Amino acid sequence: MSRMTYRVMIAGVLVATSLLCPSCTSPVSSRAVPASTLAQKTWPHPIPCRIEDGDNPDLFMMTLGDVDTSLAQGTYDPVKDQVTLKDGSTKENYYKEVLGQPYYQPIDKTHFPLPPSGWCTWYFYYYHITAAEVKANAKWIAGNLKDYGARVVQIDDGWQRGPGSTRDWTLLHKGYFPDGMADVAAYIKSVGLVPGIWLAPHGQDNPELVAQNPGVFLLNEEGASASSTWEGKWLVDPTTPESEAYMKALFQTLCDWGYDYFKIDGQPIVVREYASKKQYMKNPEDDTNGLYRRTLGWMRDVMGPDRYLLGCWGIPSEGVGIMDGSRTGGDIVLGWGGFQTALRAVMAYYYQHNVMWYVDPDVMVLRSPLTVDQARVWATLQGLTGQALMATDRMMDLGAERVEMLRRVYPAVDIRPLDLFPAGRNKRIWDLKVDHLGRQYDVVGLFNFDESAANQMVLKWADLGLPSDRPLHVFDFWNHEYLGAWEAGISVDLPPTSCRVLTVLPSTGEIQLISTNRHITQGWVDLVSLKRGDAGQTYSGTSRVIKNDPYELSFVFPRGKNFQIKSVTAQSDGKSLPVTIANHQGWAVASIHSPETTEVAWHVAFEPADIYSYPTEAPASARVERVGLDGVDVTWNEQYYLNVGYQVYLDGTLQGYTPKATFPLRGLDPKATYNVGVETVWEDGTASRRKAQTSFSIASLAPRQMPLSQLRAAAPAGGRRGRGFGAMSTSGPISIAQKLYADAIVLRPGSDATYEIKGVYDSLSALVGIGDESTVESGIEFVLLGDGKELWRSGSLTKADGAKPVQADISGVTSLVLRVEGPAGGQRGRGMAGRRGGGGGAQAAWVEATLSRS
Repeated sequence: MSRMTYRVMIAGVLVATSLLCPSCTSPVSSRAVPASTLAQKTWPHPIPCRIEDGDNPDLFMMTLGDVDTSLAQGTYDPVKDQVTLKDGSTKENYYKEVLGQPYYQPIDKTHFPLPPSGWCTWYFYYYHITAAEVKANAKWIAGNLKDYGARVVQIDDGWQRGPGSTRDWTLLHKGYFPDGMADVAAYIKSVGLVPGIWLAPHGQDNPELVAQNPGVFLLNEEGASASSTWEGKWLVDPTTPESEAYMKALFQTLCDWGYDYFKIDGQPIVVREYASKKQYMKNPEDDTNGLYRRTLGWMRDVMGPDRYLLGCWGIPSEGVGIMDGSRTGGDIVLGWGGFQTALRAVMAYYYQHNVMWYVDPDVMVLRSPLTVDQARVWATLQGLTGQALMATDRMMDLGAERVEMLRRVYPAVDIRPLDLFPAGRNKRIWDLKVDHLGRQYDVVGLFNFDESAANQMVLKWADLGLPSDRPLHVFDFWNHEYLGAWEAGISVDLPPTSCRVLTVLPSTGEIQLISTNRHITQGWVDLVSLKRGDAGQTYSGTSRVIKNDPYELSFVFPRGKNFQIKSVTAQSDGKSLPVTIANHQGWAVASIHSPETTEVAWHVAFEPADIYSYPTEAPASARVERVGLDGVDVTWNEQYYLNVGYQVYLDGTLQGYTPKATFPLRGLDPKATYNVGVETVWEDGTASRRKAQTSFSIASLAPRQMPLSQLRAAAPAGGRRGRGFGAMSTSGPISIAQKLYADAIVLRPGSDATYEIKGVYDSLSALVGIGDESTVESGIEFVLLGDGKELWRSGSLTKADGAKPVQADISGVTSLVLRVEGPAGGQRGRGMAGRRGGGGGAQAAWVEATLSRS
């Protein structure tokens, strides 16, 4: 191949650059690969999968290692793009056709075996990033997170900005980067990290550069720009050799500066503009997506395979097979709303992750105004899914508690979805199934996304595909606490905007390693080898430990038996390391203290220990309180004397364990009569001889009339006809025709609110109308559906119509849907927020909606 050169002004200097990328290697993700990853099957290989929700629609499932679970509905072959279900039936072209990804191909993990982990400048500095701040954060990361797997330091928008220009890649911001971009990249590499850079390469703002480079940009008949968008005032023509040379020269310069990670923004804009502006191309072709992919190929030709390419803005799925990863989330905002943006991206697009490319739900923010609980939720989202992991705080300003969260989720590891379909709701039970070194266990995230209400949640073993009739050990990862071994399930409390991470391990009747504290996956990153010996009285292994970070090995004992750690030894390079022991009834912790990041060989020996038991007394005064139309909260008197909790039975079947005097029962038939029994238990499983009991039916507890707003929507409003899902409905006061209504369910057009009324009520009365503050004044229709059948329709309404009455017969209806149709109004920002966001819209309300029965 001939070595062509192209002359272009970059940062004010005319350079000649080769079209061939020099040899380069990049440790963007590879240095954090655990031995466990290397021992797994070579990708691509068939994987277990679900293609729809099972019995619990709140369950969201992932795998790590060679996992086998009864909840898998079949197997997916990524090479054939074929699902084979357990009944032998197949779904051909599953990603390409069923999931609508025509450019699907299995992710190539040869060069990047793991997703990137690192830091991005944007959401702290925005346009005001400086070389000094980049270096300060890089220095902190090198000293505090590099050993944990953080690698990339990515400079976002702001480095290229000059007076009146935001898309001129030839002009540096001299005030912020006085020594140039190569200087910053060199510093990042000098501390052992990988430099990354942001740009919107298809766009350009510099009129002089455009004039000096004929044939590169789309121009109309008058010679003016044919495409002026967020991407730039001018857009690269994908059909000319001059454009190819321009793009390759640009990326050659960025590579020569030392950058190995590229985030290219505004990509769906480029695709859209190429589809609509073909008349301005020099050599137009019918295949718009092919033209766009051609431009990505130019970049890749220069970058080579060892530099990371991330597509950004929406889902640039036309880049699959060329890009290494994709931003799937909109720009986040500060606070809990930003987390919700990331959450929606995970629910909608996680099925793509580590199958067709690496998914990036945008950055992880841990600083104020997020509470510590909220920051932990965001860290857990990243840690349990294994997506691209990029922090974005001013790292040296984070407090110790938030830094600890970072250390427990870095690096992103080889987690892959079991659920190969978009979630239609914000799921609250995230089950990561792990198979590593002979240990099969579940790391389960339980989430309460509600900003105002606490939630008591029951985690049922059957929902995880685990046995319900034998005790399962439960360990709280974030709180470093063993919660016991229980049959059927466990109840946990979740304050607003919080989570718990529980490790669930079936008991073998022997001493077992249940957790390590290095990483949220609890062994995958750190455990290199593990062996049980001496009839189960010893454990030995090798672990990767981090300097000055006490490494904890938590062991649990068979229920009803007690042991203690007799001795612990730990060695590295032939030198003994300090150890500490913490013995508890039912469990024990061995801690290893190393002054260096290294591999440590350790040995733990156990001996029998005394066990303490307390006689249990039966609880008293069991009672129930209705919750919605399919559930009750069971409560009873708190006991004066010692116990560790209670077990709750429904019609004689054990439902689970709770440490407090309350237990939620959900998913009940409102017309059935149930009997509830409650017994007190001790750590060894001993239960009181008597139970507190009560009987109930939900229908008898329900009032004759009930405001519909007292029920929670069964699934998030929205999601209909591909509009996405999330906060599409609200409840509260609204003004219609200058009259204030206190009880209102407000929806955006194009969204639904679904209520499970279980056939309890006979009629619905309500008013419907357009809010006074709505930006849409006409063309709105309200529709009521029962079990999929239309029951009532308003016809087209305007603001001037005021509130229109609704009266509908809903006898026998199980599922009631409130729907609003018509123009949404406003600019919704293409799913983006912040710098690319929008606002406004219609306010369509169902007010004073009341259910009645005779």
